[in-house]
Order: sequence, then C-alpha cells, then structure tokens
Amino acid sequence: MPGDTLIITQVGDSLQLSDSLFHRQLASVPGHAVVNDNTRFFLVVLVFVLVIATPFFINWIRRRWLRNSRYRNARAHFEQYNEWLAEYNAYYKSLPPVMRQRFLERVAWFMAAKTFNCINPIAEEKMPLLISAASIQITFGLEKYQLDFFDTIYIMQQNYNYGRYEQPFEGHVNSNGIYLSWDNFVKGYEDYTDADNLGIHEMAHALAYVNFMLGTNDGQDPDFIKRFYAFSAVARPLFAAMQNGGTKLLNAYAATNYNEFWAVAVETFFEKPLHMKVEMPALYEAMCSLLNQDPLLPEKLREYIL
Repeated sequence: MPGDTLIITQVGDSLQLSDSLFHRQLASVPGHAVVNDNTRFFLVVLVFVLVIATPFFINWIRRRWLRNSRYRNARAHFEQYNEWLAEYNAYYKSLPPVMRQRFLERVAWFMAAKTFNCINPIAEEKMPLLISAASIQITFGLEKYQLDFFDTIYIMQQNYNYGRYEQPFEGHVNSNGIYLSWDNFVKGYEDYTDADNLGIHEMAHALAYVNFMLGTNDGQDPDFIKRFYAFSAVARPLFAAMQNGGTKLLNAYAATNYNEFWAVAVETFFEKPLHMKVEMPALYEAMCSLLNQDPLLPEKLREYIL
C-alpha cells in the first residue's frame, strides 16, 4: 500500500565436626584449596546464570502453554471456521477436503502464535481467522509458514495515518508488527478477481520482511531465500520494463519499487492466475516454483510438505 513497507528490526548429620577443624583438615590435602576456590567461582557463576535465565525460561514456558491452549481452542471451532472461510475466502473454498484440513491446522497454529490488537474497530471473532488465512494462503506450500518474527498484528477500522507520512495508509509492515485496515481487508476478498487484496499484499511484504530483514531470525527459510533469487532473475527485468511503461497486467503501483512489485505480483498470482499464466508465463512459473503452489490446481500444492 502507499508508502507502506521498507524491507530489502537440607537435614544435619549425626556426627559433625566444628567448622574450624573441618577447614583445617581439608586444607591439609594438597591442591584442595584451589579446587575449593574453583567450586565457589563455579557456584557464583551458576547462580548468576540462573538469576538471569530463569525469567526467560518461565516466560518461554508460559508462552508455549498459552500457544498450545489457543491452538486447542481453535481446533474446537474448526466447524465454524470452515463455514466462515468458505464464505469469505475464495482460495479456501476451492480446496478439496483434505487440503481444507491442512489449511485449518496451519491457521490454528498461526492464530495461536499471534496477538491480534484491535486499535479502534470493535473486535469480531472472525477477524483473527480471516487475517491468519491470508497469510496461510501465500505460505501454504512452504515449510516455514508462521512468520515467527512477528508477534503482533494491529487492526484499524479504516485508513490511518502513520508517522510523518501525509498520505493515509491501508496497511504496512515494520519491525513492530503487521498493520491492516479492516474495511480494506474485507473489501479485498469481496472481489477475488481484481488483483487488489490488502491481506495478500501485506502478508507478502511480511514474508519478504522475515526472510530478508537485517540479521537472522527463527522465521527465515533458507530454501525460500534461495528460490527467491531465482524468482528475481525473472522478475527484475519485468520490473524494469514496467518502470519504462511496459506490461499492463500488474497494477501500476507495482512500478513504485521492487518491494511493491513483489507484493502486487503475489496479489495478481492468486487473483488472476490464468491471466498471469497467459500474459506473463515466465513470471507465473517463477512464482509457482517460489511458493511451491499453483492456484490453478485444485489441491494448489506442487509438492506436498508437512
């Protein structure tokens, strides 16, 4: 979206010796004083490490328990989720039953790992579900699909102002999280043939951010990164041509920069797959290979990955 994403942040013994006798006796053993000092140092370091590490360990246990609890709760609502996704998400609706089950499992884990923060809209139960589904849709063929770098997804009702930018945002991604305007998100799935889908657009940015931000993180996928360079070998010349007025299939916003070309190309890949395959066959094939799926196939996946 305009100006959105910058990518590419103890019992006593029965026999006791007095303390003075105990220490004198041990001190008479050659080398014991050194061992005793080393032991004290080790204990001090161990205590220090435990003091520092314990809060992190407790927090890790709490987060893991909360995530598993959320996942179990989501699984209990699969029947309702199936109805909502079949109504709102054309991609999910087109899946065969076995792929729907895979999709729901991934959505449940994604929802369990994220915090959905409604800034001004009234929270609706289907919000986390539909937003998670947008992410799972583009990562359906990938092994790493949870965008682990991001903990929080922020939801606004309408376009919003951000930072010093004068032009309102529909959505954006930065190191703090993923931001979406709900009205625009819903609108994106109302017409699934116009290649204008905020959810897919921002999740495409988020996927690139996780894999190409500075530094390493748990969400990075070496296989995806490797394939992305092969994708870019095809996409970069098309992007350059578009900046010079070529190709009318992709939205003109794709010419803004290569990050936006990527996000718009993903939108078009899912919402106008046949058009892209006919008009831009090399780009379509490169995208299929990169995401390990083909939207024109009933089961979507090219190669099944658990």
